[in-house]
Amino acid sequence: MLYPFPPKPGSSSPWGPIQTVTPLGPEAVSVTTASHGGLRVSLTALARMPDPVRSTAYSCDGWFEEDCDWALPYLALGLDAFEVDAARAAEVWAAAVRTVQRYHPYHAQLLGVAASAGERADD
Repeated sequence: MLYPFPPKPGSSSPWGPIQTVTPLGPEAVSVTTASHGGLRVSLTALARMPDPVRSTAYSCDGWFEEDCDWALPYLALGLDAFEVDAARAAEVWAAAVRTVQRYHPYHAQLLGVAASAGERADD
């Protein structure tokens, strides 16, 4: 099912009606519902992501669940560039790296993630 972007509170998500929407850049938002949440990226942004990370067992069509899959678009789209300050950007980027290393290690190199936490693969 296709959903409009950006979603609005009250609209549908894979996890139920959306309660909150927080922008993460021009083409990504974080959404919450009563039971779960995650990231939603525009179809244009989704097309810029490497094909193997566009969907998982729990995420597809531009929706990325909040536990393990949020880190895929976060790193693939460089969403750390849209954080409110450098300290927060570094903190969330590091969390995304750790998440990919733990839950998506087979995609780490595609996302510029090195084998050890905190290093970019291109360093």
